[in-house]
Amino acid sequence: MTGLLDTSVVLGPSPTLPDDAAISIITIAELKLGVLVAPSALERANRLARLVELERTFSPLPIDDDVASAYATIVATERERGRKPRAMDALIAATALARGLKLLTRDHALAGLSSVPVELVR
Repeated sequence: MTGLLDTSVVLGPSPTLPDDAAISIITIAELKLGVLVAPSALERANRLARLVELERTFSPLPIDDDVASAYATIVATERERGRKPRAMDALIAATALARGLKLLTRDHALAGLSSVPVELVR
């Protein structure tokens, strides 16, 4: 694996991505929430179809002790810098850090993380 796809990447238009990209279980959690809070039946169906497609394509990386340690490091470092990363974003970034992966994202806030290699995807 060379890159971890942030939720912002799997929701947007499909860019050219590494064949061996991965996703975090946190992305699956965010997508499941999106299905449940969809504003209409049509949107719910579209979101569910995307979730099912991703679940069939990827075996999500879990949150384990290494990810928990990386999460603590990321949040502590960012707080020292005067920033407060969102918990789900920090967990996805921590998954990348713990696995030695580059984080692929569309989220400019994540691009500023100091301890994680990040690539902005368009």
